[in-house]
Amino acid sequence: MPVTWTDLPVTPFSHALDLTATRSLEDELAGLEEYASYCRAFRDGVGKDYSDLHQLGCVRRAGSDRQGNPLYIIAPGSLLADSDLARVRRYALQLLAEHAREGSPFSVLFLQNNVNPEARQVGLYFVYETYRMLPRALKRNLRMLGVVHPTNFVRSALLVLSPFLADSFWDKLNLVERLDFADAIIGGDPGRLESLEIPLAYFDWDRELEQRASEDADALRSGAMYHGGAGMGGVMGGAASMPGSAPPR
Repeated sequence: MPVTWTDLPVTPFSHALDLTATRSLEDELAGLEEYASYCRAFRDGVGKDYSDLHQLGCVRRAGSDRQGNPLYIIAPGSLLADSDLARVRRYALQLLAEHAREGSPFSVLFLQNNVNPEARQVGLYFVYETYRMLPRALKRNLRMLGVVHPTNFVRSALLVLSPFLADSFWDKLNLVERLDFADAIIGGDPGRLESLEIPLAYFDWDRELEQRASEDADALRSGAMYHGGAGMGGVMGGAASMPGSAPPR
């Protein structure tokens, strides 16, 4: 089943649908002819019905980041098992269309899916293919990219893709271990996190990670005490192994 969204009040930016409906397609794509894949995907997406994706909330605008730039949330965990990823991409390109021009900064909060195993999985190649098709201005306008609850797979994927990513990308990337740490992107105003209407399942996962981290810390302390009783060499010599703080998902 899809992740359930919170019952918090809807923000003015949460439910934007086809933002290109009142703009000229020629104007949208003028000067972007060299990005053939982007233009083709954009054209294919104009005028289509995305009410189902809108309802799922898999890609949406959610107010502003801490610098006042538009903030978008991408939540693959809200996808259905049979969701068409190419269609989701076309929808996202329309929502981001205004940022394909110079001087229109924005930020993205990507919610890593650890909460809904039934959702359509977004593979590494699809992410790489999508990134490659984006116009240069769109990449430059990205101010901050926060990846919430990054898994070992995500860290490995970033390592694999590192030769293809510009140095500036790493300056924008934030690996957000817990939702409470997202203030580097969304700001620390009271109630800001709640206003993003993030599914409750992600907060539950936060608590589970905290519990596992606490259990790992207890195990580490118990191991240190045991080896300390046998002699200081047990602590300093590295005989005890440290439990991993993040579960593989």
